[in-house]
Amino acid sequence: MSVQSAQDFLEKIDTDQTLKEQLEAATGLETRLQIIRGAGFDFTLDEFKHAVEGMAKAAGQELTPEELQQVAGGAGPVGWGCNNKCPNHAPVI
Repeated sequence: MSVQSAQDFLEKIDTDQTLKEQLEAATGLETRLQIIRGAGFDFTLDEFKHAVEGMAKAAGQELTPEELQQVAGGAGPVGWGCNNKCPNHAPVI
């Protein structure tokens, strides 16, 4: 498990439409985890949060407490809950 794997996953869902659609169609966190691991990624929720935070900082964005809660809480259609507000989906302001 690693933050690098989580970063690789975030990059992959930005370019792999099939994987993204599978995750969007998944019902529940456990199903999403199975899809993610089946695609060759292995990371914890904390590692995912660190990857999202690191990518946000690299993009010059800070995540709000609400956005961090969405990541931690599994809200949103892709991954564990980027809700299309992660650095891969949020417009750079």
